[in-house]
Amino acid sequence: MYLVIDIGNSTVVCALAEDDGSIVTTWRFKTAKDAAAAYFVKNISEGLSQVAAGRTEFRHVVVSSVVPELDAILSAAVEEVCGELPHFFTHADASDIMPLDVESPQKVGNDRVADALGVVACYKLPAIVFDMGTATTVGVIDAGGVFKGGMIIPGVKTSLNALSRRASQLPVINVEKPCELIGRNTLESMQSGIVYGTAAMLDGLVSRISGIIGHPATVVATGGMAQSIVPYCVHDIIYDRHLQFKGILHAALNREKRENEKREKRNGRMI
Repeated sequence: MYLVIDIGNSTVVCALAEDDGSIVTTWRFKTAKDAAAAYFVKNISEGLSQVAAGRTEFRHVVVSSVVPELDAILSAAVEEVCGELPHFFTHADASDIMPLDVESPQKVGNDRVADALGVVACYKLPAIVFDMGTATTVGVIDAGGVFKGGMIIPGVKTSLNALSRRASQLPVINVEKPCELIGRNTLESMQSGIVYGTAAMLDGLVSRISGIIGHPATVVATGGMAQSIVPYCVHDIIYDRHLQFKGILHAALNREKRENEKREKRNGRMI
């Protein structure tokens, strides 16, 4: 079994996965960027106690992070809990699976690479992937499995919070199902605007990107806000809450396969 940890700007999500890449369970806790290793030890340990009967030994522990200042702290926490240092997912893990046809491949966020790998592993290509978290990221993978780039957009809650802070007469609200498309009061107008407005943005981007690709694309959405927005889209969009983990695991299994092949070659030469 694998332990996979995704460190995002807002949330740390942990997952247990079988050797075939299937996700067994997940748990999450807040990304505390100023916390010491003890905070992560506590949350990882408590999660394992609740979902894995306190199990701490795993075939591999893999971490994907977009918060580099926490990498050393999280590494120390994992070593304390599991007795081994984790492997940090990088672009190198994806290099022989999915080429990155962009100006600076090393600057593409690990989360975007993992999302795209998940699409390559699980869905028909070409594809468009939306990851709706602190930011809404867009990734485009062509029919040959090449990552072509995409977009980075302010996230749903990020946009909503900025609107409430900067407009003194607009309240802080939760993202909820709109009563009507055309709001009849401030609350309804804000709920409709953020939900239907974001859904319309996704639909518009799917139409425009599909036109550039020249083929109908599989569209997949993941991330904390996707489930609140996707039902209001016109296009057929697949919601996959575990997409990023599937990509990380796909890379981890591929890396393990390569290492086994190298080991077998060395053993063959020794014989």
